[in-house]
Amino acid sequence: MSPRKFRFPAIVIIVSLCSFILGSVSTITHRFPTDQMLALVDYFTAPAGESTAPDASGERSSYWRERTSFFRAFPSPGAVAMIGDSLTDGAEWHEMFPATDISNRGIDSDTTDGVLARLDDILLARPEAAFIMIGINDFADADRSVEAVFDNFRAIVSRLDQRGIRVIVQSTLPCNEAKGAWKSCASINGRIRQLNLRLATLASERVRFVDLTPALAGEGGLKDEFTYDGVHLNGEGYLQWRTAIAPFMPAGGKRLHPSK
Repeated sequence: MSPRKFRFPAIVIIVSLCSFILGSVSTITHRFPTDQMLALVDYFTAPAGESTAPDASGERSSYWRERTSFFRAFPSPGAVAMIGDSLTDGAEWHEMFPATDISNRGIDSDTTDGVLARLDDILLARPEAAFIMIGINDFADADRSVEAVFDNFRAIVSRLDQRGIRVIVQSTLPCNEAKGAWKSCASINGRIRQLNLRLATLASERVRFVDLTPALAGEGGLKDEFTYDGVHLNGEGYLQWRTAIAPFMPAGGKRLHPSK
């Protein structure tokens, strides 16, 4: 493909305008806007028909791929698999439940789509119980509907249940509307509440639903005392989480039958 083509006068006008804007930014901030300049260079040198916008193809982040690759290479058998996003990823589950064979299968920034895409890697460990808590990134980052996220949840739960795994669906935690403006908490907490009402309907003989909201959230979302940035939990928050799910851990904490 050939580079973008512009008439010479148009190039002069555009470059002059950009130079003026970037110069103004540099004067005000006392810092040369290198990132902006590089973005302009990329735009004008990109082949025609190619987008310089973030990849919309659904390609996962390098961190997501690194984590799933690790899970695939080391399918450590555990009685329990903890599945989720950064809230799960950031916990030291073996310290929170030292008597339990437990595997952390959380990935920062993951969504229900991401969990579905990596479910086979989770199943390699053949857990007897799986705890799931995810969803906030579906709303805040992917702007999905409640129905779309719930459909993904049903697919995840169904696949785990078909493999004879006891499933514990945990309510998706809302974020703190005052501290979590960076995550658009005020605009997504309503969808999180609607999702949790639907998640409760997944409960059955083999599927349990645990509502974490009473312990961790209030009128404005996640309680102030349990978060610093409005989204992620501090130590006190994880203590509350541990207390809420402890009754659903496998009896004795250890694997109920040896791996075959």
